[in-house]
Amino acid sequence: MSEYRNVIWWYTQRVTGALLIVFLVAHFWVEHFMSKELLRGDLTYEAILSRISNPLWQAIDIGFLLVALVHGLNGLRNIVLDYSRVSPRTAQMITAVLIAAGALWSWWGIQAFRNL
Repeated sequence: MSEYRNVIWWYTQRVTGALLIVFLVAHFWVEHFMSKELLRGDLTYEAILSRISNPLWQAIDIGFLLVALVHGLNGLRNIVLDYSRVSPRTAQMITAVLIAAGALWSWWGIQAFRNL
């Protein structure tokens, strides 16, 4: 069963990496090329707030956050477990701590959108 879990972590890293590219390109395109206020040179807090208040953009930004967190924390997990000698129990504890940290950061990031 352990090998099966390792394969899932490996595929998760590849899938989230590909999704990060998609989200990053979309983010740069929208933020830097589609913003009329930015192109005119009068980008304001209100303009940003109106975009972020849109549920579609909130979903995209939250998706970006979640994919980045999964990718980053899974990468950290892979580095720690690949370059250290730890017991299976310690590996499980490291994984649990990173999942808890990811859940906390996810909650914190999503709450930021609720306070707009």
